[in-house]
Amino acid sequence: MSDIVLKVQNFLNQYNVTGNVLCALSGGCDSVVMTHILAKLLPQKPVVIHLNHNWRGEESSRDENFSREFAKKSGLEFYSEKLSSDVKKTEESARVARYDFFESCAKKFNSDFIMLAHNKNDNAETVLYRIIKGTGIKGLCAISEKRDIFYRPLLDVTRQEIELYAKENNLEYVNDSSNDDIKYSRNLIRKELLPLAQKINPDVINSICNLSHLSKLQSEIILDALNKTKSEICENNKINLEKFLSLSEALKLEVMNDFLADELKYRDFKRVKSYVDFVISKKSKKSINSELFLEVSGGWIYKSKKEKKCTDEVLIKKEGVYNIANKKVIIEKVDLPDDFKNSQGYKYLSLDFSKDIILRTRRDGDIFCPYGMQKGKMKLKEYLINEKIPRQKRDNLLLLTCGDEVLCIVGLQISNKAKVDKDKECYRVKVAE
Repeated sequence: MSDIVLKVQNFLNQYNVTGNVLCALSGGCDSVVMTHILAKLLPQKPVVIHLNHNWRGEESSRDENFSREFAKKSGLEFYSEKLSSDVKKTEESARVARYDFFESCAKKFNSDFIMLAHNKNDNAETVLYRIIKGTGIKGLCAISEKRDIFYRPLLDVTRQEIELYAKENNLEYVNDSSNDDIKYSRNLIRKELLPLAQKINPDVINSICNLSHLSKLQSEIILDALNKTKSEICENNKINLEKFLSLSEALKLEVMNDFLADELKYRDFKRVKSYVDFVISKKSKKSINSELFLEVSGGWIYKSKKEKKCTDEVLIKKEGVYNIANKKVIIEKVDLPDDFKNSQGYKYLSLDFSKDIILRTRRDGDIFCPYGMQKGKMKLKEYLINEKIPRQKRDNLLLLTCGDEVLCIVGLQISNKAKVDKDKECYRVKVAE
């Protein structure tokens, strides 16, 4: 048994690979060799799956036809699909489409094992790519042997070993011309950067992969420390601010990186540190993505949804129920209680329906004369800041206005100009529960 076959056999034993196994075959040397070896070693013949990316015209069709014929000659079932021409022709779009295809095949063939032909050189190239782009210990771990239903039996095998196996076994394969195009970053690394590095260290592939392996071992130590720290400072998907600030710089970065892992796809050192610095700065809110903020309030660090500001405006002509921003605002005429006090002023106000009274959210230029303020007026923004209304809540406050003058901040305060006495009709404004 050759070294490469022995490595694959040990891999299958290690992960107890049985049952329905799918081999992702592109038609290239790596996947041809992988499929050839697995067809010999597995007790149940694997199914060959192929995705035609539909990027390279006749060449893409050639690869699909080759893969079909290879499967047929090997006595293996074959299944393929062709990508729509609408899919963007980028490395990332191709990767996403490819894994979507793999997962759909897993359901179709009821399989828990999809074999991918990444090799040792691929792993080294990934490490270099991440170092150049910016990464940490976790990024240096690079490609994993197993992730969910995806397995890589050739990850400890060099490209040179794979090509030698293909030659010794008279295996034909196709070459993807796009692999020679150095406008793609990974091709540039493979074709130009690594050959230069090999002039310094001929064994650079193994050296880089050893770094990757050590990083995996060290990441386990970091994960233990991280989990212990999280148990001490996290509660209900929130981080205790005081305890977070007492952590070492390294633990602050690890905790923040983990906290934002599901929301931030690209998390290099600079980006993660920006969120740590934000917390230290004691500011209240920083955008994570199009849907979420990272917020610091009440002694906690947490994620909150961004609410789209309502731009609707409702003309108020009489008492009644008005719908705005998925809320019901009730304006009703009431008798002013005999025990009315200034402290309860926000509950009652006087309204002149002959004027254009608008129910809306705030906008630039709004002014306000808070209840009890006898002279002058102030910017609404200034009032909300003085009252310590959280910034994320200000845009969603409902206002009764006349022009740019705010008559009532619903549920919070009325204008002194809308105050009532026993000689005026009294209205109460509230939001229905």
